[in-house]
Amino acid sequence: MAERGVLHVALAYPASLAAPLAGLVVLAASWPATLRAGAVLALVLAGLGAWTLIEYLLHRWMLHGVDPFRAWHLAHHADACAPIRVPVVFSALLVLGLVGVPALLFGRGGIAVPLSAGLLLGNVLQEAVHYRLHDTRPVGRWLEDKRRLHGFHHFHDERRGYGTLTDFWDRCFGTLPPRP
Repeated sequence: MAERGVLHVALAYPASLAAPLAGLVVLAASWPATLRAGAVLALVLAGLGAWTLIEYLLHRWMLHGVDPFRAWHLAHHADACAPIRVPVVFSALLVLGLVGVPALLFGRGGIAVPLSAGLLLGNVLQEAVHYRLHDTRPVGRWLEDKRRLHGFHHFHDERRGYGTLTDFWDRCFGTLPPRP
């Protein structure tokens, strides 16, 4: 990032995973012992699913529309081959939201902790997949399909292809890039 100052510190992958992984450690320390394994799994998967919508909305509306996030993200679009850097302030605010909002809605135990864990797990997976989408090493079919959609977003029409882990929300909201 060309600008200087504490608010403009950004970490490249994998260091960018520090904030969501720290959030997962905090959640592990407060894990509710009263939930059954099936309920925990369902809540973690619900959080992971909810993450895909949050990621879509953040990418579409915040990273492409709200400064300073827009400016930071457009720098990534301008040089898609440069190491991906996530501003620390963005990561910290995101983790606080992913942990804080479920805690406010559902209380600090029970439902909130595994739901937040799924949200943070989704964030970690999204960053790892996003990193691989910009890597030139060969990948499997699923990742190659995601790479094609992401490449369309970067190089053809930035108003399409916002999802990283799934194209489900692009389908729902009419932003899916056309098939070749």
